[in-house]
Amino acid sequence: MRKILESKATTRKRLATLPISEKVKLLEQLRDRALAIANSPLKRRQVHPG
Repeated sequence: MRKILESKATTRKRLATLPISEKVKLLEQLRDRALAIANSPLKRRQVHPG
């Protein structure tokens, strides 16, 4: 658990030092991934009994 927390802290510090343009690129990549997941045919659909 300690390694995980240290890794997260290191990543947060690295991200904090990035210029805004790099942060925007990362956000665009995350958005694209989220859209791909949302539109994936493999995404499970919830079936409500009824």
